Amino acid sequence: MGEHLELNSREVGILILNGTPNSRELAITWAKTLNGLGVSVEVPLLNEISHDWKELNFDQWKKWLDIANDALSQLMKKCSIVFIAGLDAASTIALRLAQIHGDEIDGLILVEPTLPNNHFQVRKIWKTVDQGLLLVDQPIVLLYSTKERINYSESAITISKNISSAFIREVILENSSNDLATILDESSVFINEVTNGIWLTNISSDDDSELVDAEFASIVAGLSLDQSSPSNYLDSLDNLDPEDHFEIPDPALEPIHDPAIRNSIIAMILGPIYALIAAFTGFDPFGIEPWPGILAFLGGLIYFFYQQQESHGDDDGAIL
Repeated sequence: MGEHLELNSREVGILILNGTPNSRELAITWAKTLNGLGVSVEVPLLNEISHDWKELNFDQWKKWLDIANDALSQLMKKCSIVFIAGLDAASTIALRLAQIHGDEIDGLILVEPTLPNNHFQVRKIWKTVDQGLLLVDQPIVLLYSTKERINYSESAITISKNISSAFIREVILENSSNDLATILDESSVFINEVTNGIWLTNISSDDDSELVDAEFASIVAGLSLDQSSPSNYLDSLDNLDPEDHFEIPDPALEPIHDPAIRNSIIAMILGPIYALIAAFTGFDPFGIEPWPGILAFLGGLIYFFYQQQESHGDDDGAIL
């Protein structure tokens, strides 16, 4: 499927994915520059992914995804810190790999990202990438121009709005083909920052300070600086109405006035007693052993709960 460029193995590695013939030269130059800075690089040179998504189908895109995934697997075997860079249409492959590998990817660099339109041939590609954008939570740098034939800014904005990453940096390019120095500088700075935990440290300290400030504000809001109050808690106890005090409830049970409910309770008590006597003594005046007792218990229980439901039908509270 094309040439393969592999440079020296280092602790930090980056997979660079090119999408078009124009980006192939950029990918190679970029790889050599990063390698000179001590970064291991994998560049699977994919066949040309056209700027025009109408010329690409899902099966072809899936083959390129598999090639990129194999190269990424090789890179992860020898590097503990791994980045993925995607140029133009290959940004979709970079995003998909970030979704698949999650925490194994430390950062993303997307240059002039282009996303599929609604053309029927590539709708499946976009659905595959779009449905997992929330899974992209790695630090990311978006480098795009606003003066190109293709509106890269729309794709970059769509990506930044739909991913869940808390670390997003956007860099505006004058022209991707003539702005190689900016791409090299920004990517090198980004890799250095993420590798040394600068972004994580900054966001962590910001979150901690905000949390401390919020807790302090909550405490202060509950304090009163007015010390001129003429009364205190003990004074309020002295001013209580002597008639307004707690009364111990009468624990005595009230008699059951409804004869039907009273009979259902008696049936629930005598039914099990009859069933036990019939089971252990052979007492069987009806010839059906313990069933009269069981039926009496069930009938009394059902009627009792039925009456309770009727008596509390207009109550909004719970029936205990």
